[in-house]
Amino acid sequence: MVKPSTLVDELKVRDVMSSPVVEASENASVVEVAELMRKYNIGSVVISSNGKPTGIITKTDIVEKVVANGSDPNKIYARDIMTTPLQTISPEVVIDEALSKMNKLKLSRLVVVYKDRLVGIVTIKDILQVTPEILTIVRERLKIGGPATVRTESVAEGYCEVCGEWSDYLVRVEDQLMCEDCRLELERSGGRSVLE
Repeated sequence: MVKPSTLVDELKVRDVMSSPVVEASENASVVEVAELMRKYNIGSVVISSNGKPTGIITKTDIVEKVVANGSDPNKIYARDIMTTPLQTISPEVVIDEALSKMNKLKLSRLVVVYKDRLVGIVTIKDILQVTPEILTIVRERLKIGGPATVRTESVAEGYCEVCGEWSDYLVRVEDQLMCEDCRLELERSGGRSVLE
């Protein structure tokens, strides 16, 4: 059966991210940050210090850290409520890995950085907007007998989603990143080789 991940593996963060990113100084007041959100109809603003992204403020941060506390948003500054450290991702990462990172960190957005430069922001909403198109293409591939295997040539490092151990050589098998040991165990137990 063809899985949407066959096409998700082809899409990278750079294909769905929003750019340019709206930024504010860490010395900006919460009112100024909120005005940027309203002006650009966005849910978050990246906070910078000396030209480098250092944190992020979302609408939720403003509600929970300022409004709910009865604080004066003119007297609270971005540096006081921003979320840090900033969670970033490369524009070259495939979007299913971006989704996996968001899920593990319980975040709805990641800041996209290339060579220490802020280049975009990717949200779950950005990724979900391309999902209907992916499903349509998958259905078309099924009709014409297109590829039905999961692409596995991308190798990553991180924690194996099966055993939880760190590995410098993770390979995507079906919908999981597996270390070499778990992949070999899958092959021994009758699963297919991911190197086919």
